[in-house]
Amino acid sequence: MENNRPTSQEVEQTEDIVTKARANKKSIIAVCVVVAVCVVAALVYVMISQSGSKKADELIAKADAAQNDSIALALYADAAKAGYKSGNRAKAEMGIRLYQDGKYEEALKYLNDCSLDDEVAEAGVETLKGDCYVNLDQLEKALSAYKDAIDDADENPEIVPFILIKMANIYRSQGNFDAEAKAYKEIIDEYPTYVNNTRVDIRKYYERAIASK
Repeated sequence: MENNRPTSQEVEQTEDIVTKARANKKSIIAVCVVVAVCVVAALVYVMISQSGSKKADELIAKADAAQNDSIALALYADAAKAGYKSGNRAKAEMGIRLYQDGKYEEALKYLNDCSLDDEVAEAGVETLKGDCYVNLDQLEKALSAYKDAIDDADENPEIVPFILIKMANIYRSQGNFDAEAKAYKEIIDEYPTYVNNTRVDIRKYYERAIASK
C-alpha cells in the first residue's frame, strides 16, 4: 500500500506557520486551514478501501475519479450512507471537503459519524474536528478533539508533537500560559527527535510561555 503519511517537507512547512502564529484567534484559524490540507487529508488515505458494500465501493471509485468537485461531493455523500469501511471513508472525505469549503458544522456531522479502524486515520479525523471547532470559536471542544487525536495517534512521533503545538497556540490565545508551557515541555521531554529535526526552536516557545506567566 502506498505510504500517504505527510512528508517531512509538508510537516516542516506546516510547523513554520504554526509556530510563527501570533497568539490570537485569526492566527489559530489560519493554522487550521493549513492542517486540513497538509495533514488530515493525507492521513485519511491510509485507509484501505475495502467494504462489504459493493455500491459504496463503486460510488467512491467514481468520486475519486470525478473531475468536477460538485459531482465528487454528491457521490461521496451517497457513499457515506453505506456502512463498512467504504462508507466511513466517504464520511471522512465529506468532512475534509466541507471543511475546505468553510462549512464547519456540516463537516462535523460527517466526522462525528465516522469510524475508522486505523489509528493514524482516526487521529486525522479527530484533528479535523478540532479545526472545525476552532473555526466555530468553540475552543474547549477543539481542545477535547485534539486530546482525542493524541490518544488515537498512540505516541506517533510525527503527529503528536504537531497537535501539541496546535493546542499550545489555543492555550496562549486563552491566556493559559501554564498549559501552553506544559504542551511545549511535553514535546521537549517526550519527542526530542522531533525537536532536534525541525527548524523550529520549540524551546524558545516554551521559554516564552514560562516568561508570560
